[in-house]
Amino acid sequence: MRNKIAIVMIIAALAWGLEQVVVSPLETGAAYPEYSSLRSDPMGTMALYESLAKVLKVERLYKSRMKSDPGPGTTIFVLGVEPVAWAKLEEDTLKEYEELTSKGARLVIAFLPVSQPWKDKDVRPVESRWHIHFDYKDLHAGHGEIPRESALVLRGGPEWKMLTQDQNALERPLGTGSVVLLAESYPLSNEGLREDRYASLIVKLAGPAKNIVFDENHFGVVETGSITKLMRKYNLEGALAVLALVAALFLWRSASSLLPSRAPRAEQAVTGRDSLDGMTALLRRGIAEKNLVRICMEEWKKTSLNDHKSLNSGLSETLIDHKNVVFAYREIAKALVEKK
Repeated sequence: MRNKIAIVMIIAALAWGLEQVVVSPLETGAAYPEYSSLRSDPMGTMALYESLAKVLKVERLYKSRMKSDPGPGTTIFVLGVEPVAWAKLEEDTLKEYEELTSKGARLVIAFLPVSQPWKDKDVRPVESRWHIHFDYKDLHAGHGEIPRESALVLRGGPEWKMLTQDQNALERPLGTGSVVLLAESYPLSNEGLREDRYASLIVKLAGPAKNIVFDENHFGVVETGSITKLMRKYNLEGALAVLALVAALFLWRSASSLLPSRAPRAEQAVTGRDSLDGMTALLRRGIAEKNLVRICMEEWKKTSLNDHKSLNSGLSETLIDHKNVVFAYREIAKALVEKK
């Protein structure tokens, strides 16, 4: 009974651990980076994704933006971008952005909240090519929860216009499309939308869009032909649950019997063979039955001194080869008694 209880407790502990390590992070999206549209916790942007999906065609991008064909009327949300690193982009990367907007796409880049970094006086390609400058105010972004304010301050040239004053968002045309840079990205988070809808900001960011694309590829979330994807595609989650149940039953069956345990037997003394039984067993294994009388006679002659001389030798030789060992023994014993 104790073994069964221990097995049940171990299986329950394994199931709980699996849920905490694998299932729960995938359900809440905690396994994905901040501002990912796959996260449903306060750090994600799933609320924004689902809200826009109610009025527009919305999809996620799991491949490189350059391999997609956005076209006019498409707004691409690139959220959770680190501003200090993005400000150091090379011209080749900036040309890739310009190639997207040249097709009429609208590119919305929302930066992560940051504290004031070390001052860097080097002129970056993005400053000279796009006429945008990244300044930082004296602010320390909090840790442990999603920061509500960033030290980043965007300052644009004459090509840029202020989209919203409160959230420090700038917009400029680029090719036949446009680019939007958003410094205060907290309003797009699940927590930010829970506190305030920010409807006007979202409408301005989306622009005249018919299609919305949330870029997940820059988070490292890449679409592959995995087994998990095939299972979701063909709704095989139930089959996985059945396999897990069968595995649990197999482990249970291997660890304990399904039959009721036998009643314990009363203690009984275990007796062995006595000396006579042992001697008999040795004789049976070591001496053939046809040679038994002869060997016994030879041994008797060695220990009987002169008594064997009173035994008729012809009688003894006849009986020694007799097939009936018991009869031969009795006749020899009878002869010895009569001679005495």
